[in-house]
Amino acid sequence: MMKQALLVLGLPFVMGAQGDGCAAGSTSPAPDVTGSWNIAYDDAIDVEVKLGGQLYTSTLGPNGGEVTIDHAGASYTFDLDCGRPEILCPSEAWPRQVVIEQRDINRQHQMIVNLPAAQCDGDLMEPERGSCGTGTTNPNCDLVCDGDVTVATNEAFGVIGETGETFRLFLGAGIVTNGINCALLGYSVADAELVTSGVKGADWEATEMEAGLVTIGYAGGCLFKDMSSGADMTLAVGAEVKFLTGFTGSKR
Repeated sequence: MMKQALLVLGLPFVMGAQGDGCAAGSTSPAPDVTGSWNIAYDDAIDVEVKLGGQLYTSTLGPNGGEVTIDHAGASYTFDLDCGRPEILCPSEAWPRQVVIEQRDINRQHQMIVNLPAAQCDGDLMEPERGSCGTGTTNPNCDLVCDGDVTVATNEAFGVIGETGETFRLFLGAGIVTNGINCALLGYSVADAELVTSGVKGADWEATEMEAGLVTIGYAGGCLFKDMSSGADMTLAVGAEVKFLTGFTGSKR
C-alpha cells in the first residue's frame, strides 16, 4: 500500500468543470444524455486533507493508499484504500460504465444514474457503552453495523445546466459501520462539460463529457488509521479528506 507525506498548499491543485446543479426544475429543452457511457479516468487520485485549519495535499495511485501528515509536531495517517468496502474512491462512486436516464419529459434537465453505494448486510445497532464519544473514532455515537459491509446499487440524481453545456451529479450516499460514519459528505459530486450535436429543442444530443472532475469527501474519523504520540485524536476524527479525479466520457 502506498504511503505518502503531504505538503501544505494554499490552492486546489485539480481543476475541472464546475457543473450547474440549479436547473432541476427547469422546463426548457436539454440535450439528450440517455444511454450508456464509457468513462475514462486520470491515472491518479489527488488528495486534500483539512486538519487543524490547514490544507495538506498529495497524489496517490488509482487504487488509493495511505497518506501521512505531519501537523504541529505530530504525525497522522489516513487509510484511503479503495479496496475497503465502506470506501468508494472516485472511479467507484462514478464507475467506468454508467447508464443515464431522463425520466421526466417535462423536466429534461433532471438525470438519474444507478451508482454503487455501501450498505450494511445486518442491523444498525447502538454502540457498546464506552466505545463512543469524545476522543474516540465514533464521537457522535453513530449506529454500528453488526454485519458485513457490501456494495449495492442506488439511484443518484443529477442536473444538466440550463445552457446544456455542463452537468452535476450528486454522489452523496454511504453507510455507518464499526461505529464510524463513512457516508460521503454532501459536496461529493461528479461535474463535467457536455459536448453536443444537433439543434436545441430538436435532435440535440450529448455525445461526450470533457473536463470532468469527481470529488469525494469523507470525515476524518472514517479514514483515520494511526497517529504518533502527542497527536490529537479530536483533530484526527474531525479532519476532512477529499479525493479528486479527472475524467472524460463518451456515449456508446
